[in-house]
Amino acid sequence: MRFASPLYLFMFFALLAAVFLYINFWDKKFFNPAVIFSQAKLLRLKDSQLKEKLFKLLNILKYIAILLIIIALARPQKGNIYEQSNDQGIDIIMALDTSTSMRSLDFRPLNRMEAAKKVTQDFIKERKYDKIGLVVFAGLAFTQCPLTTDKDSLVEFVNNIQIGDTGMDGTAIGSAIMISVNRLKDSEAKSKIIILVTDGNNNTGEIDPITASQIAREFNIKIYAVGVGSPEGAIYEVDDPFFGKREVRVTQEAINENALREIAKNTGGEYFRAQDTKSFENIMKQIDKLEKYEIKVAQFTNYNELYKYFLIPAFILFLLIIILENTYLRKNP
Repeated sequence: MRFASPLYLFMFFALLAAVFLYINFWDKKFFNPAVIFSQAKLLRLKDSQLKEKLFKLLNILKYIAILLIIIALARPQKGNIYEQSNDQGIDIIMALDTSTSMRSLDFRPLNRMEAAKKVTQDFIKERKYDKIGLVVFAGLAFTQCPLTTDKDSLVEFVNNIQIGDTGMDGTAIGSAIMISVNRLKDSEAKSKIIILVTDGNNNTGEIDPITASQIAREFNIKIYAVGVGSPEGAIYEVDDPFFGKREVRVTQEAINENALREIAKNTGGEYFRAQDTKSFENIMKQIDKLEKYEIKVAQFTNYNELYKYFLIPAFILFLLIIILENTYLRKNP
């Protein structure tokens, strides 16, 4: 908050002087008792005593009202800061695998899906001026959120992703790339990238991932591929009819790293392997550093006047004082 006319605040010192004089001189002069009784019960003037207290309260209310008027005269203002950029940053599509294998617990304390959601949300929050969209895929691929600068809404979209959202299990990496390309191909941004996060090998879909990556290259779209999963294999919780719930490890390697490397290489991107939550976070930080574009941002502040929040209470206090002084506290002629 700021004051547009701060010189009026010097009137506050005059008000302090008036309060000092009232407390030390005027108040004692007019309210010291003329007759002193040894026992209060000898003279019961309850109504007079109440009026005396109200007279003192009225004077306090007057000073408060004057203080509020001084603040209103100083024109308090609250500023809202706005930022505007004439440059276009980087357009990014996050393509997240939601197949059932993402339930693996090898990223403890999170499973692969929850780890992917967490690092994706953190990444989105850091990209202040970029447009980011979200594609989810398993056996099918579709756009969960188109390119947007509304980071809060996008983070909420990511938070709501669930395994099985596509309604068909599998890993359609080629389809995910093509859906992402369709969202980016008409963009006029300085740079266009796809961050592909998967823990599987393409086993369904209408287009081969390598072909899809070549199409992405034609539109100057770069792909960063992130293979998710521990080399020791996936860990799943299963219901055993004899021992109840227990964990089993599947050691078969599901990620086709050679294909993901080729996908990234075809577009001038890179391939990364996330083996745990920490390495996953570091990978996203690397991508964040690799894809930076300096944007000139103009900042301006819009100030809202707040004087009415002080002037209206002052008016109400003065109105109350006038009513009391002319009714209950009216001095006899």
